[in-house]
Amino acid sequence: MTETGLALTQQLAFVVTQRHQDEATVLGQAVQEGIQVLYREALIESYLLGQVPRQVVLKELGPAQLEEIDYQRDALQRDVAWGLKNA
Repeated sequence: MTETGLALTQQLAFVVTQRHQDEATVLGQAVQEGIQVLYREALIESYLLGQVPRQVVLKELGPAQLEEIDYQRDALQRDVAWGLKNA
């Protein structure tokens, strides 16, 4: 079962029916989109760990996404510092 409660096979059947595409096409799209999500997550994680240069993330994700990543990182660091100071 997935978060929606439907088994993956049921979800696949629904998408195939709604898009009027064959199962192989839908699965191919799902794999491609899934890899893109995993790549993005791995790239962000590597950047935050200092393993990937800022310029690579800027090129791959764009300035708006990089700004959001930096903002979230900085906010988390401020929260942790505040929590440690007030502990």
